[in-house]
Amino acid sequence: MDTLPQAAASSRSIVPLSRRLWDIDWSKVFPCKLTEDVTVESVPFEGALPFIEQHYAQIFGAEENGARFLASPMTEAKRRFCEESDVFLFRTGTQTVGLLMGNPIDWSSYYIRSTALLSDYRGRNLGPMLVELLSSTLRAAGVERLEADVSPTNLSSMRGLCLDLGFVVTSTSLSERWGGLIHLTRLLSEEASTVFHRQFCNHPRSTRSRSSPTSNPERRNP
Repeated sequence: MDTLPQAAASSRSIVPLSRRLWDIDWSKVFPCKLTEDVTVESVPFEGALPFIEQHYAQIFGAEENGARFLASPMTEAKRRFCEESDVFLFRTGTQTVGLLMGNPIDWSSYYIRSTALLSDYRGRNLGPMLVELLSSTLRAAGVERLEADVSPTNLSSMRGLCLDLGFVVTSTSLSERWGGLIHLTRLLSEEASTVFHRQFCNHPRSTRSRSSPTSNPERRNP
């Protein structure tokens, strides 16, 4: 992945968009211990760059697929956009083993833009655990929906988001950048959920209580 332009991010005071819109301070939620060995931390975008540069090409298949999709170099505009997003690192000790990046897409919706984990840490429900924590904070701030896109063949993510967290399929898309994707939405607002089911579902809403995948993540003092 291309490195940042010479202008240093640290030379400017950057306030994430989620803070400006909803007054969310992720430092009050993280760091948080998800499992015995994995902790999540909220960091500026530049803190995620080493992991992105070292692992993204392999995780997302860019090494073998090459020019299959349209490349997205690190332009100044892209850097500024990423700096205003929220970045969460999965860490084991001092090692970063994954990340999740998200950002508001309007005044009432939040988008999970990218989730990546090293192979040894996949299949452990780490992504849904973090999404559940994000959902609680976003809901309390008045955010009405949480959005995500997944590959149709990414059954692990589909299972974790849909079965464990109640995401529903709201659309599909094709693009030159990402290929075919399934768009998922978790309705955080009870009113939004009621309207969605009234408009689009021809069966009663399930009253089954979903078990939280968080396994009691513990807030850890910085």
